[in-house]
Amino acid sequence: MLEKITYPVEKELNAFSKLYTAALNSRITHFQFMLDFISKKKGKRIRPLILILSAKLCGEPTHQTLEYAVVLELLHTATLIHDDVVDNTRERRGQPSVMSEYDNRAAVLLGDYILAQAIELGVKTENLTALKIMANLAQNMSDGELSQLIAASELIVDEKRYLDVIRKKTAVLLSSCSEMGALSVNADAETTKILHAIGENLGMCFQIRDDIFDYFEQGDLGKPTGNDIREGKITLPLIYALQTAPKEHADAVLNIIRSRDFSPENVQQIIRFTKAHHGIEYAQAKMQTIKNETISLLNRFPDSDTKSAMMLLIDYIIGREK
Repeated sequence: MLEKITYPVEKELNAFSKLYTAALNSRITHFQFMLDFISKKKGKRIRPLILILSAKLCGEPTHQTLEYAVVLELLHTATLIHDDVVDNTRERRGQPSVMSEYDNRAAVLLGDYILAQAIELGVKTENLTALKIMANLAQNMSDGELSQLIAASELIVDEKRYLDVIRKKTAVLLSSCSEMGALSVNADAETTKILHAIGENLGMCFQIRDDIFDYFEQGDLGKPTGNDIREGKITLPLIYALQTAPKEHADAVLNIIRSRDFSPENVQQIIRFTKAHHGIEYAQAKMQTIKNETISLLNRFPDSDTKSAMMLLIDYIIGREK
């Protein structure tokens, strides 16, 4: 499916990859090996894909489109490196994290360096609107991560609070991508607003799907990962189960979370509880609702290969396996 999605912007994605690799070349050769390690972790490039597709929905992507894509991907890379240190994540999407390959100090400093690179490239665009979007992005992502930390420590079980957190920590990045794609081709204000909403919706679905992964087998583990649960993060499937299950069942799970007794047996108990009380189905239904809203927004654009690719991208994000 991903090949069908990238097809309309394959040329631009190839050009982006060259610019991104160049941005990870340091004048200081001492730690180039770490930047090379990052450069080789290609991933799915969802963020530049969204930015370039958004630009193409409004016109013809420009060199500035690619520059914006590089800046936002660098910002994303820096935050991932820092997040892995905070969460003590040894592996991400089946690949070793920077902190596991080197150490925490190196990871933090490398993240700082890549963040500085993003700021420098952002300033070079000489576009104040773009810089404001980037600044808002950085602020919201930090706010979202801190809010999630507070919610975990205070045992907050609230769907509205959860949605606000993921809007800030994840969806704001994809809404910035779609908005800056529109900005790069001088789209009008109304079109830019629509694309911002589309990007935000894609980001909401992306994070909800990520949260569902916690309840299922991944890789060679042979059992649900339960990583979020062990960190005390109460995500949408568990929120729904806690709010709809009989009180005595919900209280038993809350007692485990409150005591932070995340033994393998207790983690499995929470996963079984969430599934038994239809938390997964509820989260999937939420994604479907967001998808329907996104399709309505996309239908304001004329039919094209680019629009079809965006439609497929929604299905890909909701149905992806990792």
